[in-house]
Amino acid sequence: MRPALVIFTLAGCCAWAHSSSPVDARELVRQSIQNGERSWKISTEYACQKRVVVRQLDAAGEQKTAEEDLYAVIPLGEGASFDEHIQHDGEPVAPEIRERQLKELERLRAESSAMKRRQFEKELADRSYMKEVPGAFNFRITGEEQLPTGPAWVVEATPRPGFEAKSRYAHVFPKMKGTLWIDKNAIQWVKADAVATDNVAFGLFIARLSKGSHILLEQRKLPDGDWVPESLEAKAAARLFLLFQHNFEETITYNNYSKPAALEAAR
Repeated sequence: MRPALVIFTLAGCCAWAHSSSPVDARELVRQSIQNGERSWKISTEYACQKRVVVRQLDAAGEQKTAEEDLYAVIPLGEGASFDEHIQHDGEPVAPEIRERQLKELERLRAESSAMKRRQFEKELADRSYMKEVPGAFNFRITGEEQLPTGPAWVVEATPRPGFEAKSRYAHVFPKMKGTLWIDKNAIQWVKADAVATDNVAFGLFIARLSKGSHILLEQRKLPDGDWVPESLEAKAAARLFLLFQHNFEETITYNNYSKPAALEAAR
């Protein structure tokens, strides 16, 4: 998600946020993305727990099945990390799975810094669509809200006519609309709520995300001031290979953040 970063000091952000000049919504979004990308990079230095709950739904939206998995997210340096599967539906994973994971973790820890950086740079390239957000939508500040993180602007985002995507995933933007909550002091996204306004195809007729699919992303501020992911909720209908309908809800939550001493010392 991070293009070349423009780092704003906290004092500069606060001065801009409380300026009496009219707030330009597009510039506000642009700066919030730049700040958010820096925060996302810092968040990779933290260990945490990740809980994933997936509910399969029938055509009427009723739950058919549900699965819950718990992971320990282990930072490896240079932006790399490893998700260790700890539990499935409240029970510890099988010993053979744990043994296999420990071997993979040992292998990844032994990789050179250059190898870790190359993998992380590939991930950055995959997330480059975020650079196109300011040009892909029209933005309008509709009000302010007091959130647990502090006061935030509420920004409406609607597709901008004539937008032409340059990156792999940005082609979905003309069929999305949403609302952003941007912290007035840190100029960070606190929440992002997006909905698909039409069917969206991925790849060459391989998969399709159906109209009405909904995604809610939330972040929080740690006591040390760093911003980290808090939750991601998705409710979607997807058609795979244009044949198999797949209705589901997925919730990912992050908690118990801590920074390993080695990474804290290197920061």
